Amino acid sequence: MTIMHTEGIFSHEVSVCNCPGSDSSDWHLDLLRQRLCPASISKPKTAFTFDVLDHFLTDALECKTSAMSFYQKLKRFTNNAFPERVPDRYRELMRVSWLWRDLKHRKWFGFGHD
Repeated sequence: MTIMHTEGIFSHEVSVCNCPGSDSSDWHLDLLRQRLCPASISKPKTAFTFDVLDHFLTDALECKTSAMSFYQKLKRFTNNAFPERVPDRYRELMRVSWLWRDLKHRKWFGFGHD
């Protein structure tokens, strides 16, 4: 699985919990409990830490950093000499950042506290 964090973009082995009583179809919920936001619900191959999503949101709001600039910065953190060798996860960043912003707005405006 490719994981995007504030220090870069990394590949890690992630296993589904096959414990008795666990539901392997809720893998995305297991990732969320570990503060990882999956790029898709079914069979996620990319996840973003909550920290990197918060950093992206703050950079976009306060510094007017574009998504592409933020992504290029993460690629440089990962491999400064050869950033083109870093896996391209820009589309996933765009999709998840939109979802993250929507979830943050819902939380800030009191939805979901019923």
